[in-house]
Amino acid sequence: MSNVTRDLKANTYTVRYAVGPNQNGTRLDHFLKDHYRKRSRERLKQAIEQGAIGIARNQSPHLQVGKLKASTQLVAGDEVLVTSERKNEPEVDFNYRVLFEDDVLFVVEKPANLPVHPSGRFFFNTLLIHLKTQAATRALTKPLESDELFYLAHRIDKETSGVLVLTKDAVSCANIVAQFAQRKTEKKYLAIVRGTPPDAFEIDQPIARSKSSKISLKMECMTEEEGGQVASTKFKRVATRGDFSLIEAYPKTGRQHQIRIHAEKAGFPLVGDKLYGVDEEFALLFYDRDRLTPEAEARLLIPRHALHATELTFNHPTSGERMTVKSPLPKDLEDFFNSQG
Repeated sequence: MSNVTRDLKANTYTVRYAVGPNQNGTRLDHFLKDHYRKRSRERLKQAIEQGAIGIARNQSPHLQVGKLKASTQLVAGDEVLVTSERKNEPEVDFNYRVLFEDDVLFVVEKPANLPVHPSGRFFFNTLLIHLKTQAATRALTKPLESDELFYLAHRIDKETSGVLVLTKDAVSCANIVAQFAQRKTEKKYLAIVRGTPPDAFEIDQPIARSKSSKISLKMECMTEEEGGQVASTKFKRVATRGDFSLIEAYPKTGRQHQIRIHAEKAGFPLVGDKLYGVDEEFALLFYDRDRLTPEAEARLLIPRHALHATELTFNHPTSGERMTVKSPLPKDLEDFFNSQG
């Protein structure tokens, strides 16, 4: 998990990455590669040598850090500091809608083209930083220096729209995170897929990071013996128009890209899915150059994958009251589906 520092300058920003107990002894370059998968090891090594990477060793000050090298071993409790120059970022959609708010909760309807947290090319154009900047404006302080904080209770992909829960304190966040981990939440998604699935079906297939794909973000189904993590999703067909169907998805687990992978595994890939809905040579062009070939664009049909987090049920972190937050199918997906035969 990363936390944004308050040490910002006019043209730079710093992100802190906490080193967990299971990462004790990890090489610095290996740790960075886990967080910056698209960057080469040589580029990360240069960043270390140029002083863009630092280590805060607050919990073990008796262990001297020394001059940083790619091979520097990290200690549990360290914070790895990555300083970057502020650059122009791709435009995003900040038109989120507040679905519920009280003293501890801040639940929003996230639009499709909005990253939730800083990652890759996105820092300021993310929901978390935007909220912090807006809080600073209200408090008449400098951007990112407000005392008002928001904590992510869970995550959804940049292109996925729908219900997203944030909290206003760390304790409430930990409570909801635990509910997700203990499977005490109920999640419902809407998706538009190719083909006509059965009225109801379920996929129980473990998921892990792909061992064969050239795209580091790609996941795939594999056995537990091969390293797959248990994953299960129930699906229900709502309607079919022409060659496409609107389905409901109920993930029992919360693996990365789970619904998209399980739908594709069943033979019904999501419309607009750049990672699991087109051949890998098309996908590589997008992930390497952030663009698609005309053939891939024509095959995708819409500019984002057709997945929407429509309903989330959980216990309020302080009152314990069971609550459900809903978000209807957004207009872009509704219009696409209604336009089919």
